Amino acid sequence: MSSLTELDLSYSSLRGFLPSTLGRWKLCSLQVLQLSSNLITDDIADIIESMSCSNQSLKSLDLSFNQLTGKLPNSLGQFTSLYYLFLTRNSVNSHTGVSGPIPTFIGNLSSLGALNLKGNMMNGTIPEKDWVPPFKNLFYVEIHGCQVDSTFPGWLKNQIHLKRIILENAGIFGEIPHWLYNISSQIEKLDLSHNKISGYLPKTMNFTSSNDPKVDFSHNHLKGSVQIWSGLSALNLRNNSLSGILPTNIGEEMSHLEDLDISHNFLRGTIPISLNKIQNLNYLDLSHNYLTGEIPKFWLGMKSLYIIDLSNNRLAGGIPSSICSLHLLSILELSNNNLSADLSFVFQKCFWLKILSLKNNKFFGSIPREISKNIPSLSELFLRGNTLTGSIPKELCHLPSLHLLDLAENNLTGSIPTCLGDVHGFKPPQTYLNDSVISFVLQGYEPYTRHTELVLNGRIVEYLTKMLVHSTIDLSKNGLSGEIPAKITQLIHLGALNLSWNHLTGNIPSDIGLLKDLENLDLSHNNLSGPVPPSMASMTFLSHLNLSYNNLSGRIPLGNQFGTYDASTYIGNPELCGDHLLINCSSLFPGNREQERKNEDDGDGDDEKIEKLKLYASIAAGRDKLLVFVVLNLGRVKRRFALGKN
Repeated sequence: MSSLTELDLSYSSLRGFLPSTLGRWKLCSLQVLQLSSNLITDDIADIIESMSCSNQSLKSLDLSFNQLTGKLPNSLGQFTSLYYLFLTRNSVNSHTGVSGPIPTFIGNLSSLGALNLKGNMMNGTIPEKDWVPPFKNLFYVEIHGCQVDSTFPGWLKNQIHLKRIILENAGIFGEIPHWLYNISSQIEKLDLSHNKISGYLPKTMNFTSSNDPKVDFSHNHLKGSVQIWSGLSALNLRNNSLSGILPTNIGEEMSHLEDLDISHNFLRGTIPISLNKIQNLNYLDLSHNYLTGEIPKFWLGMKSLYIIDLSNNRLAGGIPSSICSLHLLSILELSNNNLSADLSFVFQKCFWLKILSLKNNKFFGSIPREISKNIPSLSELFLRGNTLTGSIPKELCHLPSLHLLDLAENNLTGSIPTCLGDVHGFKPPQTYLNDSVISFVLQGYEPYTRHTELVLNGRIVEYLTKMLVHSTIDLSKNGLSGEIPAKITQLIHLGALNLSWNHLTGNIPSDIGLLKDLENLDLSHNNLSGPVPPSMASMTFLSHLNLSYNNLSGRIPLGNQFGTYDASTYIGNPELCGDHLLINCSSLFPGNREQERKNEDDGDGDDEKIEKLKLYASIAAGRDKLLVFVVLNLGRVKRRFALGKN
């Protein structure tokens, strides 16, 4: 096939070696070779050497997403027509797992336009800042997680055709260079995020490319005020030191925006009314600033808005009813403000809303009983830290996707609805990826940094996008009464349950051990009575337990993780006893002394005890306290077994 110019075998399930060992290929006219996304395990040097016949004709070589090893040969520098070189996600530059430097002869590829070496085993430095590359046609540069230089790489200023510049987490210091302003009109994507770039935001950048240009300067040290750069489709200035107010004309001048993130800065003033002019805005994140005033009553002009995050500001007033006119609204994050309204009358017909967070505001009234009709898609509800009254409506049980429920620190009364044990969202065996924006990302938009904050063990735990989040119920610090519904033990994959600081009575459900995935359980500061159910010994994932300040009595279960909890877990229950409480159960219940001794001696056969203790050790590997407990008891059982045999 000596006249062949293009060969595409990508995504073809090819595996093993290419036939390069049979001699040089005769593809002397080859211009394009696509072998990406296979399982080729060849040596990269062998492949390049076998293609030497096409070193003057080859323009595009894509070997990405294979299992190639070895070092790039010097002969690659002779491919003077090569424009695209993609070796992404291999193990190039390694024979035995030892990494090596990026070969300098790559600089001889005078026609190079696009180079991607991401996900290999290369180390060392990118060429020095005074390096002048021989190629002039580079339009796309992408470097992630490499220490490019201490300053902005100067060699890029000679590349007059650049359209996409991605230097993310590249260790860059200093200010944005002026030469970058001059090519801003041709930029399609500029990502300088996660560096240490300082100075002021430039005023003179002119993003007029027709291909929906996107700019990401997030996670740097930029200061000054927000600038107006018309023509952008996405602007991310998250986590800098910007100050001042948002430009009042931002909506008119940046009307093409689809994504706007200026969160985690020092902005003051009110939210500009002109934002309503951005008709194609998909997500808006102004969180973690010092914005004041009320939430504007506009929203009707932004029919594509998917996410609104105004949390952690100083906003006051109520929630405009027009927010529910946004038919695609999926995430509404308003926590940690000074908002105040009767919750009973807001959120009418928010049919697509999945995540509603109103934590730590001044909302009052009751949880609306029409919630399952008005917000039927709700999966995460956060109302912690308000002044809500009334009971927990049973209608919450009619939300099939609900898997995070936080109603803590309110004034709720009445009993815990029995039907919570029927909510399907708490039952699936998998933990939930913090993925409420997966569809959002798949549609091609800029990914939104979703953050879920849960209070676990008295501290705030933040889960970011793509982190695993266990389903959670937190009803703590209210005025709830009655018994813990036995039906709640049907939520066998619940990850955290906090019912502390209420007025709950009765026994802990005897089948609570069915909650086999529970990691956090807090029932403290109630009026619970009766024993600690023996079934709890089977909850091997339970890393945090608090039963303090109740009226519990009897022996604490033995075995598994119960040997790892300290006395503070049970404090305030004077009738509880157990070895690690230093309270002998025979002193509290003298009539049971002989029965306890008999149970200790005759409960299980010695062989069965040994096997059980071995099993517990394998289950709880990594928990040092439990491991010590198992080893000590295993020794005791073995000695007793030896005495019995003698």
